[in-house]
Amino acid sequence: MNLILENSKYVEYYTYLDRVFDAIPELQKFNWLITDLEVNFVDDPRFYQEPVLIDGSSLNQVLQKTSIQFIWAVFSGYLEKLIEIPDELPFADGNPDFWEGSLKPQAKGAQLEIVCWDSTCTLFINVSDGMATKLKELYPDIKNLDLDNKYRTRRMR
Repeated sequence: MNLILENSKYVEYYTYLDRVFDAIPELQKFNWLITDLEVNFVDDPRFYQEPVLIDGSSLNQVLQKTSIQFIWAVFSGYLEKLIEIPDELPFADGNPDFWEGSLKPQAKGAQLEIVCWDSTCTLFINVSDGMATKLKELYPDIKNLDLDNKYRTRRMR
């Protein structure tokens, strides 16, 4: 399932992921490739180089320790340890593909993707039904991105 969190009355600041990782402990089981990264501040040198490879538990510790707003970022989640960094790195800034059709993670072999878009919205791509349910509990006004894209396409015609 693909979801978009924008224009929500349940969010004070977009693209902070600490609440998401807190509400969905399964995210800590993933290994994360983080690309196209721009943050407001983080006291961890790993986040000032690209790409970032980090296990979910370590990522959660960083998120819970410091309030980080990810201005731009693509989090590609892998259940197995990532041995090789993909040749084509996922990107958010300037990527028009998010606004058409039904999306799949950009990175080869990734099971899911979380995209922080210009501090204004967060996309959750290929999340399981269980994760989608937890996101809907956390943010009742989160929307189905595929349906949004369908309506967006119709309006553009």
